[in-house]
Amino acid sequence: MRTVATAGHVDHGKSSLVLALTGTDPDRFPEEKARGLTIDLGFAFCTLASGTEVGFVDVPGHVRFIKNTLAGVGAVDLALVVVAAPEGLMPQSEEHLRVLELLGVTRGLVVLTKVDLVDEETADIAQLEIEDRLADSPLRGAPIVRCDSLSGRGIDDVRSALDQLLADAPPPLDTGCARLWVDRVFAAKGAGTVVTGTLTRGSLAVDDDVAVGSEPRAARVRTIETAGRRVPSVGPGARVALNLGGVDHHDIRRGDAVVTTACWTRARVVDVTIEWVPETRRRKRGRLQAYVGSGEHRVWFRALDDDGRFARLRFAGPIPLAIGDRLVLRDAGSSSTVAGATVLDLDPTTKVRDATAALDLPSDARVMRSRPWTTVADLARRFGSSESHAAAIAAQLLESGAAVAVDPWLADPTVLGQVRVDAATRVGAHHREHPHEAGIEIGALAALLAVEPDQLRAALDGDAELVVARGTVQHTTHAKASDSPEAVALIQALDANPFAPPAPSELGAAAALVRPLVREGALVDLDGVVFTATALDSARSLIIDALRERGTVTVAEVRDLLGSTRKYVLPIVGWLDKTGVTRRRGDDRIPGPTSGVDVPQEPNPA
Repeated sequence: MRTVATAGHVDHGKSSLVLALTGTDPDRFPEEKARGLTIDLGFAFCTLASGTEVGFVDVPGHVRFIKNTLAGVGAVDLALVVVAAPEGLMPQSEEHLRVLELLGVTRGLVVLTKVDLVDEETADIAQLEIEDRLADSPLRGAPIVRCDSLSGRGIDDVRSALDQLLADAPPPLDTGCARLWVDRVFAAKGAGTVVTGTLTRGSLAVDDDVAVGSEPRAARVRTIETAGRRVPSVGPGARVALNLGGVDHHDIRRGDAVVTTACWTRARVVDVTIEWVPETRRRKRGRLQAYVGSGEHRVWFRALDDDGRFARLRFAGPIPLAIGDRLVLRDAGSSSTVAGATVLDLDPTTKVRDATAALDLPSDARVMRSRPWTTVADLARRFGSSESHAAAIAAQLLESGAAVAVDPWLADPTVLGQVRVDAATRVGAHHREHPHEAGIEIGALAALLAVEPDQLRAALDGDAELVVARGTVQHTTHAKASDSPEAVALIQALDANPFAPPAPSELGAAAALVRPLVREGALVDLDGVVFTATALDSARSLIIDALRERGTVTVAEVRDLLGSTRKYVLPIVGWLDKTGVTRRRGDDRIPGPTSGVDVPQEPNPA
């Protein structure tokens, strides 16, 4: 199925044409039928000669109901533009055409109606006027068909032209994640909550888990109807009615979206490119009405450049949007359409003063510049797509050179290069200022460079200049602190009395070497007492030998074995417990799991 929206001035015969094509009057309310004036959206279906099903969204033509009109056309990509031959193009014809153009609708069929009321020459003039209007429009080249809905003249021609239009139109966008903009919601007797709308993306199936509304509520798809019949699943482009479980109809309104769970970015702020309506005053900032899908939203508008090419829009609440979405901006005060907008970035991280430089880049580079460290999962949420579809986007970014693979990230090459340069600069400066230290702790350096530690580690993987070792970033040519003559002298001094070493405060100038030597593993700090690694290895061997011989040892026995005092023995015994060499049982230590000594069996109380 494909969905087509009508467009055109009031009383030009949109509803009559839909009735003639489908046999269904799209005017749903008694007052509409009584006044002959469409005030809200209407819906009807038909099957064309090719077997293609068409769902029609009939929109009001009166300017007072433009909000409802925008709700109807905001979710479709095919239009049926209706112009009455006796009157030709009228003000709402122009506004509807402008809205379609701003929404990026490029496929349509123009129907010149009420031709029985005029002579051939008048109809020709009306058609020429339409052709002239569309000459510079995205809808240029759209076929124009003449008909009269009351007499039936030309209706078969409209069907044939519509069939050809749908055959030539590209298939609806399917990114693997569903989004349906709700245009009706009600409670059906015995069924519960029902929503209707046009499924603009993805597919839905019975029992799918979905999220509904700006503050998302979890729901489940109970049943799906399209064209009046139940189906197990439905694809993009169709008019759909969903029976939802787990959510009350009072909690849903027109303009909400039903989306695949966890597939979308719910953005409050978006950066957009602006297409101003000609002769419209370009604003710098202020309140506007944004029409997205079937919804109307009040937004705060702020221009990002002097030419008004880019702007930042702030919504009152989060909306499931994707890069590339189109919307319409209107001025509530003047009741006029002022611009169209295309979403370029969601919840932007760039400051206002820096935004234009990023938005002005080619599309691939722009995607990466706004999020210089991104993943396939993040791309999926930004484009409203499945991860398999996002993987294709990632491959395109890599192929174009807009991204570099830094597993598991895609990194902006410019930003990645700058991180590496800045890291080398800061590490070099650190080595000069602190020659005895191994390098900069990776978390501290990452914070200075405004990246995550894991990102920095990945960026430096395989780097020719810098290496990450023992949690520090250091230059590959930087000598170990333990290799310096001062460090060798310090280690020898500590090993002179290995189990009763001097306190760091007693080491004088050599105390500055303790921290880098601890990081390198040459020294070990146990509760403020610093031992050499060699001393602790020796203590470990002596205690294991004693455990093999005696089965257990006490702190006093360890003290005697090491020829030390409790001040030094207690940290060593604690270290042995922590590393699993010993295990405490009362006042004794017995062999632990890393000692290599058989653990004595507990006595059987029986």
